[in-house]
Amino acid sequence: MDSFSYELKNEVANIIPKGDEESLSELSAIIKTCGEITKNGNDEQVLIFTEIEQIATLVQSIVKNLYGSDVEKKLSNLSFLKKERYEILIPAQISKQLLLDTEVLQYDEEKYLNFYSGISQYLIDEESKEIAFLRGVFIGSFSCNINLNNNDNVMVYNTKNHSTGYHAEFVFSNEIFAQDFCFLLADFDIISKMIKRKNNFVVYVKGLDMISDLFALVGATKGSLKLQNEGVLRSVRNNINRQNNCINANLTKTVDASVKQMQIIDKIKNTIGIDALDDNLKDVVFLRLANPEESLDALVKLSPKKISKSGLYHRFKKLEEIASKL
Repeated sequence: MDSFSYELKNEVANIIPKGDEESLSELSAIIKTCGEITKNGNDEQVLIFTEIEQIATLVQSIVKNLYGSDVEKKLSNLSFLKKERYEILIPAQISKQLLLDTEVLQYDEEKYLNFYSGISQYLIDEESKEIAFLRGVFIGSFSCNINLNNNDNVMVYNTKNHSTGYHAEFVFSNEIFAQDFCFLLADFDIISKMIKRKNNFVVYVKGLDMISDLFALVGATKGSLKLQNEGVLRSVRNNINRQNNCINANLTKTVDASVKQMQIIDKIKNTIGIDALDDNLKDVVFLRLANPEESLDALVKLSPKKISKSGLYHRFKKLEEIASKL
């Protein structure tokens, strides 16, 4: 997965949460976005899947710090997807307690253990815990349509569909969790929208500035700076394209005007003859014949007699009137 998304997730996964509460918030988000709960006899077993080794290492570190247990990390080759991914197996003896601590599982009023669909307020009751939770969701389910390639420090952008602009999204299987995540982003003035795509719920953020703020919030500082640089480069490219389009349009107008004027002169020459014109019009005819491809501005400078651009234009219009009557 050699992409800008990979780069961003890898950068965020290198951030170590501070303290147990941040660790639980981030681990909860990771489990809910790229994990699954299976049964191992009567006990719950937690599995986490990722294509990024640093995320697997982060989970190992968090679990070790919180519970003192080593976590197995296994690299599997998914032949049907033609890629590899890491499987992180949480030891069965701590899985249940871990799921309760991370509020993934909760006891209901009748003391039954159930999966909690939304985001527990306990995990996000402080700003630092909110950001930790956002980091977990980011490394677990983030993707974007932006690819930035660094070649000799030159940034080149590529998007799947240039017309849609900048687009970042999070894919969830649970609608309640997706809605809660939208509210969480809104706490930091990041505006998102949710849509249903097949059996999933997609929360997406659009616009360079909004996405750049999102990257900065979760700690993808390098990614945020790269995206801002890309915005500057794209703006410069657009300005250059507009200038080139303007220059090309002006060149086309100049060529079209000179061709039309040459046609008018040929018509006069082949009918009444150039000698039938007054001296002022003759001067214009000879000036154009000597400089068939030049613009009016250039002709004004090349004219041996002093004449304004407006005066030159009106003389060509006079020739056009004469030709139209022939």
